[in-house]
Amino acid sequence: MDKIVYRRSLAFWKAMGSLMFVLICLFLLLLIFIDKDISALQIFFFITSAIVGLPFFGSYLVVCLSRTLRKDTYLFIFDEHSISDGIRTVPWSAITKVEFEGASIRKWLRPRFPAFIFHLNDRSTWEVSTDYVLNDMELNQAGKQLRTLINQHGKPKKKRS
Repeated sequence: MDKIVYRRSLAFWKAMGSLMFVLICLFLLLLIFIDKDISALQIFFFITSAIVGLPFFGSYLVVCLSRTLRKDTYLFIFDEHSISDGIRTVPWSAITKVEFEGASIRKWLRPRFPAFIFHLNDRSTWEVSTDYVLNDMELNQAGKQLRTLINQHGKPKKKRS
């Protein structure tokens, strides 16, 4: 079995960066109650920053901590028959193509993490989030490797008559 792995240290340091921003957001909220000479405009900006920052960085903190504390550090595990993310296993023959979708913001300012999206024969999709634990070079290599594997082990090509 081969694997596409991430570095636990990268997930840890990204979690620490998120923790720093979460603490800053909490400090801004605390500052509203501690500082007696704070203006209404400052209160508005502090509360707004905390409302935006806490869900955004807090959710990423949870994701990165879970990636850091995982026993295994793989995004995918595969062989010549199938690929798995540890939750779902899909045979290569059921995959038509793979795409990478970058990050975006969803409803209520929740982040949508980058993900590999596998298009399956039954027109459904299988999405595997990368949670930013791969850098750009690793993402490109993983994408190329997955496309190569789909071409090698995927559906047999139809012969022309």
